[in-house]
Amino acid sequence: MTLQARNGKKVKAGDIVAELDDTKLKHDLDQAVGQYESAKGQAGRASAAYANAQRRARMEQRLVRYGAAAPEAYRGIESEAKQYGADGAAAAGSMKQAKAMIDDLTGQLSKAKIPAPYDGVLSVVKVKEGQAARRGEPIARLFDPNQLVIRFAVPSSYKKNLVEANVEFVTDEGKVVPAQVRTADDDHDPAIEFTTYEAVIDPTYRIDEIRVGDNGHVRIAGAVR
Repeated sequence: MTLQARNGKKVKAGDIVAELDDTKLKHDLDQAVGQYESAKGQAGRASAAYANAQRRARMEQRLVRYGAAAPEAYRGIESEAKQYGADGAAAAGSMKQAKAMIDDLTGQLSKAKIPAPYDGVLSVVKVKEGQAARRGEPIARLFDPNQLVIRFAVPSSYKKNLVEANVEFVTDEGKVVPAQVRTADDDHDPAIEFTTYEAVIDPTYRIDEIRVGDNGHVRIAGAVR
């Protein structure tokens, strides 16, 4: 994976954030196309052989009616035609399977370059340059700088529920950002004795004074400093 993302990087919609190594995808696609063409050829040959056997069977059937041929000859050709029909059906199934693989690989290749869906700031980059990424694995989070949130953790021993509480985020540079807690996240390992809260920044605060990834501490609004 070639990674263009880093924490705090500003991107525009359409900017490439990461690019996956598509060498294997292209190799697999070439193989799938080859399998499709091979099955297509087999289907064509089986179809022609089936049509020819059916024609011969009709001729043999007329000869049997006139007593000029034995019934066994007709039955033999009819059996041959059925086998060609089965071969054609198997080839058609192989074509369908190869086509589905081609569509899937083509779709994956179209997503090898991962663009930013909108203007924003990258944060929480979860992968490293050269790392093999699994399908569905998140690469980074993209934040709209106008919709920043504050996430902080509180020891679980602190029993007071902070949802809807007014808090202040104090950055390491000393900036005080007013916010209100909206949600509490209890979906974590019970062994981790913290509750994570998320707070939205007061809309009257100038959002351009802070950045995605700023660190600091949170205090209850109005608390003694």
